[in-house]
Amino acid sequence: MHRLLKRQIKKTLSADLNESGLLDDFIEAVNTAYKNFDSDYQQLERTLEISAKESFKELSDFKDAISNTSMVFITDFHGSITFANNNFIEAIGYEKTEIIGQRIQQFNSRYHGSAFYEEMAETVVNGKVWKGEIRDVAKDGKYFWTDTTIVPFLNSAGKPTKYITFKIDISKIKDAEEETMAYAKNLEKINKELDQFAYVVSHDLKAPLRAINNLSEWIEEDIEEAMDEDTKNNMNLLRSRVKRMEGLINGILEYSRVGRIKAKISHVELNQFFQDLKEANQTKENIQFDIPQNLPTIHTERVTLYQVLQNFISNAIKYNSSDSIKVKIRFEINPPFYYFSVTDNGPGIAEEYLEKIFVIFQTLQARDKIESTGVGLAIVKKIVEDKGGNIEVDSKIGEGSSFRFSWPIIIKNEID
Repeated sequence: MHRLLKRQIKKTLSADLNESGLLDDFIEAVNTAYKNFDSDYQQLERTLEISAKESFKELSDFKDAISNTSMVFITDFHGSITFANNNFIEAIGYEKTEIIGQRIQQFNSRYHGSAFYEEMAETVVNGKVWKGEIRDVAKDGKYFWTDTTIVPFLNSAGKPTKYITFKIDISKIKDAEEETMAYAKNLEKINKELDQFAYVVSHDLKAPLRAINNLSEWIEEDIEEAMDEDTKNNMNLLRSRVKRMEGLINGILEYSRVGRIKAKISHVELNQFFQDLKEANQTKENIQFDIPQNLPTIHTERVTLYQVLQNFISNAIKYNSSDSIKVKIRFEINPPFYYFSVTDNGPGIAEEYLEKIFVIFQTLQARDKIESTGVGLAIVKKIVEDKGGNIEVDSKIGEGSSFRFSWPIIIKNEID
């Protein structure tokens, strides 16, 4: 404690208090407290100084991070530019001296209508943050797109005094979007052309085929008495070729439509669904079906799923010459897919043909032996893969075949 302060304290106190020694103890206690306070104050000053330096560095790092990744500029209340970082200057192509002090409106691309800029101005003037995509223009006339955020600085009354704008170049994203839109438009045009082609094929090719079929029947009626067995066989063969040709046309049309026409999603009660498939394919007494019981109701495209399973089941029967034809159907759930399988006890498929059977028009037996267009499995594969699923086949000669495919699970609230 300062000696003048000690002398002043002693002068104001009575003599007996001064002589008691209590004063000295009091002064020593005050002195100790003063020293401790001084030490704590110095420590606090050092702590605040360190904290201020760390905060300043953190703020500086934050500013550098923004400046390095974004285009940034600040305008006053009237829209005059007071600050612009290097990213913005480089993107817009002007010298810094050409920008500072100028109204930001001078650098608008005029790509957006007046209503766009009016809505933007109204938002920030009312103290709210504005976000959107803007097509900007550089000094050389080159356009570029930015994801833009404008943040108003508010005074104590809640009124904006200046605005800071952050811009991120999204030109590549916008270019990709435009390419996608152009592709979609072109795809729509192609689909319309395919539909037109389908109409032409259906009308202009099927009509002559029907005429050939009818003509053969008329000729057969006219020469019925003079026809021998060979002529009858040839007439039947002619009509079978016409029927095959019509089947090929229908197959091509159906193959072209896969993925272009969306089927309706509905509730499918699998117990009844499999029963319908069984009844539709119970064409012979020697066909035995093995179908699981107590199956759930699923939500899917009933028509397309039926088409896929029908193809596998009909093939299991068509190409099976066993005395007792066995068809086993199985179902399981393993999110995000359902899994279906159709297994038969037919002649089986050699390993070298397991991939070829899904190629359009590919058949393993002569068409004269078993009537087939070779389109069915190609359509099935295209349907399943269009849904995001996959087909697998296991088969050995003399041991039958098993076709297994995945089918995406559609949750209930996705139903139209």
